[in-house]
Amino acid sequence: MAVIAALLAALAAWWWVPAEENLRRIAGEPTARRVRRLSASVAWLGALALILVLAGFVAGAAGVAVALAASVAAGTVAAMMARHGRRRRSAARATEIVKAGETMAGLLRVGRVPSAALVEAALDAPVLRPAAAEHSAGGEAAPALRRVAAQPGCEGLGELADAWEIATRTGASLVEAVDVAAQRLAAQAEVTRVVAAELAAARLSGHMMAVLPLVGIGLGYALGGDPLGFLLAQPAGWVCLNVGVALVCAGVWWIDAIAAQAEGGV
Repeated sequence: MAVIAALLAALAAWWWVPAEENLRRIAGEPTARRVRRLSASVAWLGALALILVLAGFVAGAAGVAVALAASVAAGTVAAMMARHGRRRRSAARATEIVKAGETMAGLLRVGRVPSAALVEAALDAPVLRPAAAEHSAGGEAAPALRRVAAQPGCEGLGELADAWEIATRTGASLVEAVDVAAQRLAAQAEVTRVVAAELAAARLSGHMMAVLPLVGIGLGYALGGDPLGFLLAQPAGWVCLNVGVALVCAGVWWIDAIAAQAEGGV
């Protein structure tokens, strides 16, 4: 039984380990975030293997089958919630950057010097604080803005960094450069909101698809059958249970991944 549990754990690991494209994307992330993600994946797979082994010893093959299906479903829900959290935080940071750009542009228009405008805007926009601190210490603001722009949702700071650097190197008006960057960021944010609203229906369809198997089980009982008895007590039912759960989870994840890619891969 332990061998069966180990084989099923290996199958789950193959299912959950990132594909080549995701590995390339993860490889480009900052080291700390990459280590956290890989550590979480290893911890999840270790916990899954332990659960399957314990289920095998306690309830035999039926326990392994049910534990695997439940673990895959729970893992999918947890991953979807984590992705939703990242998307929400990214959207909040993007909104903050738009407001920061508008604040800086307004301060520059009323005559604030660039350093004072940056520091004052950073009071209401935490994403600007690293750049404000570095600039106040005599460093360059543009590189600091670009470092923060590497974080998800902060890409808009690259626009402000470009505007700052162009004005610094060429002597062009920083007021106009930041104003143009702020307008561009606001336009991009509006497009993102429209795309998110359009994709809400697709995500809802994916969530509804996850409920359909439960409807099928209910119909089975309505017709006089015993679907749960078949799924939980017979080897063929164990296979159907895990294949069905895997397909549902894959479908929901795939739909959400397509929507996330359309929104920018968050």
